[in-house]
Amino acid sequence: MSEDSSAGGDDPGSTRRRFLRAAGAAGLGGALGVAGWTGRILYLTGQNERVSLGIDDPDRSRVSGPSAGDVPAERLLSELHEHSAERSDVGLQACAILEDGTRWRGTVGNADHDDDIPLSFAHHLYVGSVTKLYTATLVLDRVQRGDLSLSDPIDEWVDLEYASEVTVETLLNHTSGVPNYTSDAWFGARYFGLPTKTWEPSDLLKVIRDSSLRFEPGARHEYSNSNYVLLGILLEDLVGQSYRTLVRRVVRKEAGFDRTYYLDYPEDTRIANGYDESIFDLGRRNLTAFRTSLETGAYAAGGILSTASDVAGFVRALFTGEILDEATLSQMRTFVDAPDEDVTTQRGYGLGVRNLVIDGQRLVGHTGTIPGYSAIAMHHDDPEYTIAVLSNLSTIDQAGVFGRLQTAVLDGFY
Repeated sequence: MSEDSSAGGDDPGSTRRRFLRAAGAAGLGGALGVAGWTGRILYLTGQNERVSLGIDDPDRSRVSGPSAGDVPAERLLSELHEHSAERSDVGLQACAILEDGTRWRGTVGNADHDDDIPLSFAHHLYVGSVTKLYTATLVLDRVQRGDLSLSDPIDEWVDLEYASEVTVETLLNHTSGVPNYTSDAWFGARYFGLPTKTWEPSDLLKVIRDSSLRFEPGARHEYSNSNYVLLGILLEDLVGQSYRTLVRRVVRKEAGFDRTYYLDYPEDTRIANGYDESIFDLGRRNLTAFRTSLETGAYAAGGILSTASDVAGFVRALFTGEILDEATLSQMRTFVDAPDEDVTTQRGYGLGVRNLVIDGQRLVGHTGTIPGYSAIAMHHDDPEYTIAVLSNLSTIDQAGVFGRLQTAVLDGFY
């Protein structure tokens, strides 16, 4: 879901480490076996069967914009293909946007790893904790409107024993001390053991409520998916609308992107199958049957479905001031020290924003993992470029594939 339980930032092995710690004692392996995680699994929904029968994007690289001829399209596609090939043709969908608006899109690998069905531009993938960037934007929009303050305690919206001690800001930058619900063994067992379960925000709040604060709010940074579940609940109560409606508003009405969803995607939406190969060393496994539990259990911390082009466009619009004003963006980009063993390139964490340094370049954005999918979406200020990469495998080297594309883009500049 994100980088601290069912996820890994830069480290492809963190998914396995985290889940073994959180869920091993709960007998999650048995739950997976009961759910059908044995032998060759191919769970395809009706819409995915239609995807499998017809790919309408035969060319895998496209460039558009005023300086299209200057973009190293062949090299970008080659770098993407090389990374995919190293992981047995994992599906990778990528987009790079340059300062003048020139946009390159590329896709390699397979949407269905069992039947070698290519990933296309038409496919959607889950973005994991890149969702936090969207949730933070929704919260900061309310701060900008004057409906909310970063210093507000959350007890007005959330029923927790310690809610009066936790503020909006400490949730946003993971300094709240609220325990991580995805590290709860019983939650982990049900997350996979009940693959068709629809998790309500209140269900997730019950998991959070069972534990005490890990430290005094504000004392230090510790990444916790619970923070963004609480922010989702807060937003729904404050605005009086569902999280899915709020996401739709910010990505479509305010930013102009219409292929990004939380749960409200049309029935014929093409969704690439999701795979994992690290949790219990059972080889690459198709997690499509677990989709309902995975996306609703991730909620405002990691449940968004999108495309690389939409994600890159949103991240660029955000950090170039098209969604939030300059003062709010400055608050968003105020970083606390945030060492993270799973995201070794991280130098700080802001309000829903990772500050990474990849190959010497300082970047802002977010990484994400939800079982079956992995993502990275980062923006660079000068020269200006935004790159997003989405994958249908939990454990890709996010920083590695980003760095390859970044080098090609920078070589194009100079």
